[in-house]
Amino acid sequence: MALFVGFILVLFAGYLAWLIYAAFKFPLPFVYNLRSLWQRKSSTITTASAISLVVGIFIVVLSLAQGISKAFVTSGLPNQALVMRPSSRFELNSSITRDQARIIKSNPLLAKEESDAIASAEVIVIKLFNKADGVGSNITVRGMEPTGRSMRPQVKLISGRWFQPGLSEVTVPVKMQLRFPELAVGRSFKMGSREWDIVGTYDAAGSSFDSEIWSDVNDVMQAFKRETYSTVLVRLRSEEDLRAFAFQVDEEKRLKLEAVPERSYFKELTKAGDPIRIIGNLITVILSIGAMFSAMNTMYASVASRTKEIGTLRALGYRRREILASFQWEAIVLCVLGGLGGSLLSFLADGIQTGTTSFDTFSDVSFAFTITPRLLAQGLFFSVGMGILGGLLPAWRASNIPLTEAMKA
Repeated sequence: MALFVGFILVLFAGYLAWLIYAAFKFPLPFVYNLRSLWQRKSSTITTASAISLVVGIFIVVLSLAQGISKAFVTSGLPNQALVMRPSSRFELNSSITRDQARIIKSNPLLAKEESDAIASAEVIVIKLFNKADGVGSNITVRGMEPTGRSMRPQVKLISGRWFQPGLSEVTVPVKMQLRFPELAVGRSFKMGSREWDIVGTYDAAGSSFDSEIWSDVNDVMQAFKRETYSTVLVRLRSEEDLRAFAFQVDEEKRLKLEAVPERSYFKELTKAGDPIRIIGNLITVILSIGAMFSAMNTMYASVASRTKEIGTLRALGYRRREILASFQWEAIVLCVLGGLGGSLLSFLADGIQTGTTSFDTFSDVSFAFTITPRLLAQGLFFSVGMGILGGLLPAWRASNIPLTEAMKA
C-alpha cells in the first residue's frame, strides 16, 4: 500500500513539474484563461465556493488533530520520568504502594532541593461534570504532593490561590471553566465522600494539564478510600540519568515497576487525535470528490463552449500539449481561488477553545484551534491537487478535439 501511494505521489509530482515547465516553455496567454473564468462568473463562483468549503473543513480538521497533539507534546520535561506499573499504559490504570513510593524517592539519581528528592507521588481519578450544554463529560482529577506543582513549570496561577492540603480544595484550569460552568471559583462539588471547594484557576500553556483538576494527593486518596498511588513523578539530576534510573527501577525486585520518560509517555497519548483525524479526513475525501466533479463539470462546459476557439488556437500553431497545459492551469487556478477562500473561512475557527474525549483515557481533553501557516499551505496544496484531478479529463478532451471538428463548431 505504501509503495502504491508513493508511486501515485511521484506521478502527481512529475505531472505538476511538467505543467510548470509547460507554462514557461509553451505558454498560451494566461489572460485567455482568466477571461474565460470571468465570463463564466456564475459557475466559477459556485465551484470555487464548493472548494472553499472542502478546503476550510480540511484545514480545521488538521487544526483539531494538531491541537490535541500539541496538548500532549508540550507536556513533560526531558529530565523527568513517570514511575508506574508495567504495561499499564496510562496513569489511571497504574498502582503504586506507599512503600514502593518511598523506595523510588530514595534513589540517589534523583535531583534534590534542600536535601529532599524532587518527586511527587500522585493519584488519578475521574469525575463527571456537566458542560454548558448539559452534556456530561469525564474530567481527570490529579491529586499531587506539594512538589508536583513546581515540577510543571508551564503551569501558572491565574486567579485565586492554590489548593491547600487537608482542606478538600481544588484548583481548576481556566480554559476548562469556559465549557464547564460548574467549575467557577467559589463553587463546590461532591466528589468521593467529600465536598470540594474551588479556590483558584491556573493556565497550563496549552499542555494536557489544561484538562485536569488539581488537588492534594492525601485528600483525594482519603475521599476515595484509596490505599495506593497511581504514579510517582520524579526529576533526575540530568537527562542523561534517565536511562540509568529506568534500569535501576527495572532491576529493583522490591518495586516491579517501570520508569517512563515523561515526554515519551505524553507522546504516546498524542494518538488520541488519530480517530478524529481519520474521521475528519474521510469526510474531507467524500466532500472533495463532490468538489472535483463540480470543477470537472465546469471545465467540460468551458471546453464545449470554446470548441471553435480551440480550433483557432490549433490553426494558429498551438500544439495539443500546449492546449492541455492551458486548460489544466485554468482548472488549477479555479481550485486555488477556492483554496484561498477556504483558508479565509478556516480563520473563523482560529483560537476557539474546545475539547473532546480521549479514546484512551475516556476523559476530556481541552485544546484550542490554531490555524498556522503550515496548515494554510497544506490547504492550498490540497486545492492544487483537486485542480489537477478535476481538470485533467476536460483538459485532455480539449487537447484532443480534431481540428476539422473544432473549426466546424
